[in-house]
Amino acid sequence: MKRLKITTFLIVLLLVPLFLGAELRKEDVSVHRLDNGLKIVLLEDHDIPNIAFYTSFRVGSRNERPGITGVSHFIEHMMFNGTQKFGPGEFDRIMEFNGGRNNAGTGNDTTTYTNWYPAAALEKMIELDADRMQGLTFDPKVLESERGVIASERRMGVENNNESMLNENVQATAIMAHPYHWDVIGWMSDILSWKRNEIIDYYRTYYSPNNAVVVVVGDFQTAKILELIKKYYSSIPKGPESPTVNTVEPPQMGPKRVVMRKPAQTPSFQMVYHAPAATSPDYPGMDILSIVLLQGESSRLYQRLVAQEQLAIDVSGGLAQTIDPYLFFVSVKPKTGADLDRIEKVIEEEFAKVKTSGIAEKELQKALNTIRTDFYSPLQTIAGKASLLGQSEILYSSYEYIFTAMDKYNAVTLKQVQDLAAKYFTENNKTVGVLIPEGGSK
Repeated sequence: MKRLKITTFLIVLLLVPLFLGAELRKEDVSVHRLDNGLKIVLLEDHDIPNIAFYTSFRVGSRNERPGITGVSHFIEHMMFNGTQKFGPGEFDRIMEFNGGRNNAGTGNDTTTYTNWYPAAALEKMIELDADRMQGLTFDPKVLESERGVIASERRMGVENNNESMLNENVQATAIMAHPYHWDVIGWMSDILSWKRNEIIDYYRTYYSPNNAVVVVVGDFQTAKILELIKKYYSSIPKGPESPTVNTVEPPQMGPKRVVMRKPAQTPSFQMVYHAPAATSPDYPGMDILSIVLLQGESSRLYQRLVAQEQLAIDVSGGLAQTIDPYLFFVSVKPKTGADLDRIEKVIEEEFAKVKTSGIAEKELQKALNTIRTDFYSPLQTIAGKASLLGQSEILYSSYEYIFTAMDKYNAVTLKQVQDLAAKYFTENNKTVGVLIPEGGSK
């Protein structure tokens, strides 16, 4: 089964509309904890006879160190490659035989395993998930085979992708000290040199019940599913406390620039600024600002770069929700022969307008409407609800955050958005990256 490579965990926790109570009520969610530390979040939803069973581990590239970068993503792959009880490929085979499907994703801060299946298959699927939390064998032959898969994934997804290569270099330049310095896929030299004992130690450290959250949404009875979860998970021993990530990225002291030259049909351009963590009071305003500047054809940067000056074919970016401060991205797909200096100047001009004049009330309302819409659509499914609850637990330590999130966004004022632009979009906080087709000139 083909796995999705998620370099940045893209299942984004968005915002709860004021009318959320009709769809997801706080009193319908129950939280339980086993003696071994496993946290369980349950929400009965009997609209269809299916279940979404999500397991999130508090581990991602943020928890790695030089020499083992990419190992979180590698273990994600190995979770489908055999335990002492079920051999390689058996997880997928049994899942599909029972009418289910699954996927997984690794990000900066978390690794999540997503299962969807008929309610009738509940006990067997719980048995499978509990088993791989403790029983991976890391068979040497399978390990080496999967190492090759990951190396190929890096070659295709990063080294043979100009935009991804530029993104990796810009990220590594902008972030100097914090583990967000490297991409989730890891460095090729590390991928090729991981030791089996290092991988197993990492798995035993982070893949423990006290470092996990299980979220289940769907057609089940709470008492019955708790009985099954206790049956299969209670015997898993509590693991060690996960090492704390203490590194704080120091303030950037001046602008940075990355210039790459390699064979390419078109140039690439990226500009990033250091940005707040998801739990920062600055995050909602910066999120709103990212929509005004970057989302949709009516956004300011699309209008300037694509519609008016015709320097680019697309503009994208924004900021991710992360545990620690990360980056605000502006990624541009320039037209062939476009003036990269002019692209940078246009972006700076638009940022300067926000810093001096702010944004309009209609832009603020558009952003808020977009946020509400983006959240409400996934809530129509059990998968969307499971994703929302799980990400809230990982990023904000409790699913309850979703019921107050909109208050924080509604409280953002036009003046605050302007002040945040002035705070973050500074020359000293900026890193610019350009990829110039080999043989060309900037």
